[in-house]
Amino acid sequence: MLELRQYQRDAIDALYAYWADGGGNGLIVLPTGAGKALVIAKIIEELLADYPDMRILNITHSKTLVSQNFKEFIGLSPFAPAGIYSAGLGRRDARAQVLFCGIQSVWNKVDELGPIDLILVDEAHAISRNSDTLYGKFFKKVREKNPDSRTAGTTATDYRTDSGRLTDDIDDGSDMDEATRVALAEAGIVKPAKFKLFDDVVYEAFLPDLIEQGYLSPISTKNVNSVIDLKGMHTRGGEYVPGEVSNAADKIIVEGVAEDIAKGGNRRAAMFFCVSQENAEKVCREVRRNGKTCELMTSKNPGEHNRIIADFWAGKVWAIVSVNMLTTGANYPFVDMISIYRSTKSPGLIVQIIGRVTRLFAGKTDGLVLDHGNNLSRFGPIDLIRPKAPGSGDGTPPQKICPTDKSDVNGKFGCDEILPISVMTCKCGYIFPPNEEEKLTARAADAPVLSTEKPWHEVKSRTFYHHPGKGTDDKGNPKPDSVKVSYMIGLKTVNEWLMPAHTGFAKSKTDRAWVEMGGKRPFPRTVLEFLERQHELLPVAEVQLSYEREPKYPDIVARRYGAANDNVPAAANDNAVWRHDLDDDIPF
Repeated sequence: MLELRQYQRDAIDALYAYWADGGGNGLIVLPTGAGKALVIAKIIEELLADYPDMRILNITHSKTLVSQNFKEFIGLSPFAPAGIYSAGLGRRDARAQVLFCGIQSVWNKVDELGPIDLILVDEAHAISRNSDTLYGKFFKKVREKNPDSRTAGTTATDYRTDSGRLTDDIDDGSDMDEATRVALAEAGIVKPAKFKLFDDVVYEAFLPDLIEQGYLSPISTKNVNSVIDLKGMHTRGGEYVPGEVSNAADKIIVEGVAEDIAKGGNRRAAMFFCVSQENAEKVCREVRRNGKTCELMTSKNPGEHNRIIADFWAGKVWAIVSVNMLTTGANYPFVDMISIYRSTKSPGLIVQIIGRVTRLFAGKTDGLVLDHGNNLSRFGPIDLIRPKAPGSGDGTPPQKICPTDKSDVNGKFGCDEILPISVMTCKCGYIFPPNEEEKLTARAADAPVLSTEKPWHEVKSRTFYHHPGKGTDDKGNPKPDSVKVSYMIGLKTVNEWLMPAHTGFAKSKTDRAWVEMGGKRPFPRTVLEFLERQHELLPVAEVQLSYEREPKYPDIVARRYGAANDNVPAAANDNAVWRHDLDDDIPF
């Protein structure tokens, strides 16, 4: 029997409890990769067990999702009375008790489908508030046929740029006075009717929590120098004018792709997201020119899509470049790098794009995000994105840095995290003073993907030192010597200590670090042996720092290996010659 993850079970139970309390149309919010298809399948299975005559529809906007959700349910309940209604999939099982369908195929087929008790919407953020859309017309007809029908939805982003949260109340014009209504009619202005489909969010799981619990892949960023210039960019319909974005992106593609290959060319598979066909074609050419296999997947070559996807899965194609595709419902868990060559005012779109690298896969350590679109610096970490109210403006959300050069009211120094201006207490414990107005001025490439992400810093050089032991242990014996490792980061030196001659935790930690850095077995047992064998160790390109334990002296919590950035000669990252160092304040 399939065992749900705890958050999946909690989400389903929360929906049942909501209905038991008299709730209406509930929404479940789960990050991309968290298993929304399984949650939908389990809800259907359990409801059919308790209500054998219930008629259930699962509806979405993509034939790929229709197929995926159907297969997920049949895998769970192979003998269930389920069917598909999708022109794109060539099936119209209109009378199936459980029907998986695409909105484009059924929006005007409610009479043919018959009575419906429950509709489960996947990717619910795709539903516009405008009642004159396909979804609006479909749900209006369903309610006319069965006023007692219920709706539930799942999504990773429970908001839309044009209308805020999906559960927010709306202005449908019902309180408009007659004089205004007549004046608008005479002027030829017809205010479109709107509808609110979901009443409440009944459950939400958060991306950092699922990453920490091991259900989703960690995600990280690297600095990119090639970034779309948004100066003078105009807005149309709440979004940057695509042609202007395309022209700006065209100027950085050659340098940008070279950066992408340098920073992520060793990745298993990559996706590139563009705003225009011209940009996509240029990105594809540049990826190939840099020695990687790449395919173009847009609306202009639909006949090639199945072959491209098959080759992508098989590893014959390293990268896919797309335009307005593969942002939702694209389930390729092996993808461990994405590069974004578009700027958008839609935070939901960026969250969906970044979600392409959050799924787990064997051998995948994290998902790399390279943002050439200046998006993360404007929206902030994706787990803290909250939509603005419609009409509240479209300026860049203020952000600030948790400072490392000044202490708070408790004498605590900050940790360098990038935060929304509204956050008054950082996760490191630093408390901001009232009326904090410091805005982020760092480059877009320095912005983190998650609010919990600790910054990565480029290593200019690494040097090993012999550090004599200080004092005695509990038994009065002199403390063993250790290895001091100094990393030059910008104009600052950050140190860590490795202890091959120690015992217990200190020794095991050192042995783990030795293996991680490429050292061979057997492990060195003395400082001298460690230093004599330092040539076995890989060069360190970047380190991740944490200021949580000691504000002035950060801990190195992770390392990335390989050459430093292209502006630093390889020799600058070689292991420097060790020497005795007698003047530091390590406490052991």
